[in-house]
Amino acid sequence: MRKLAERPEVAVCVLPAPSAIELARALPGADGVVMVMEQPALTAEVIDRSPRLRVACRMGAGYDNFDVAALTRRRIPLVTTGTANARTVAEHALYLMLALAKRGPALDRAVKSGAWPRGFGAIELAGLTCLVVGYGRIGRQVARLAAAFGMRIVVVDPHVPEEAIALEGFARADSLAAGLASADFIVLACAHTPVTRHLIDATRLAQMKPGAFLVNVARGPIIDESALATALHDRRLGGAGLDVLETEPPRAGNPLLARDDVVLTPHTAAYVRTAFDRTALACAENALAGLDGRLDPSLVVNAEVLRQE
Repeated sequence: MRKLAERPEVAVCVLPAPSAIELARALPGADGVVMVMEQPALTAEVIDRSPRLRVACRMGAGYDNFDVAALTRRRIPLVTTGTANARTVAEHALYLMLALAKRGPALDRAVKSGAWPRGFGAIELAGLTCLVVGYGRIGRQVARLAAAFGMRIVVVDPHVPEEAIALEGFARADSLAAGLASADFIVLACAHTPVTRHLIDATRLAQMKPGAFLVNVARGPIIDESALATALHDRRLGGAGLDVLETEPPRAGNPLLARDDVVLTPHTAAYVRTAFDRTALACAENALAGLDGRLDPSLVVNAEVLRQE
């Protein structure tokens, strides 16, 4: 807010926790919009009723609450905050991996309940294979951090050339199925799109190496939770670490809530004060750059609009 206040000609309208109706009422008078939370969505209907809109900004990496096609049709750039929170989200993925590998939360609960469960059960990350699904800014950081633990890194991302992955010293899987079959840990760091919705379904879960661990720091709907619950119940997987769920907060009857082999966090991977401040500042700078016509194309999801005459 201080960054925006430096520009006296820019009036700022804040909608705390707005409803879809409130957003639809406010946006027609705006030249730019900054979306902090995932809801409400910036729909095609709202975009088309906002004739002044020139830039849309997402505070963070995910943009599944924006109708990108509608923005592109109107030649409105959609801007994310780049690497501002990529490292902290990647660190959270490693936390989930370690919590699963060392059975941290389960052992913590046991000791606090009066038990003292000595014995084997934890595993080492070194020497295991980590499949990173989605090799964007967050996926790259996950790969580097996991490699520092001595893991073999395999990447699946149809949009990244093999040479770019090889430059980091990592391998590219021939296909998602092949990558799943060989991985001990699978980390989802891809965007949520119609193509990736339920990317990890019953078929994909069956392709995973028996005892593998699944970690999701992307978006909940990338996993079919019903299929995941069944795979865990049947002990086909070693466990799951999820920062995101299909429905947030989860419904009381969600079977994942009762499982000791599932580690859950409430979509807080990026909620670290230092990273949050960086992301907020980057978002404000993007909004002003959009109004000034000086956007960094590498931060624009639909960068083709910048090349249109």
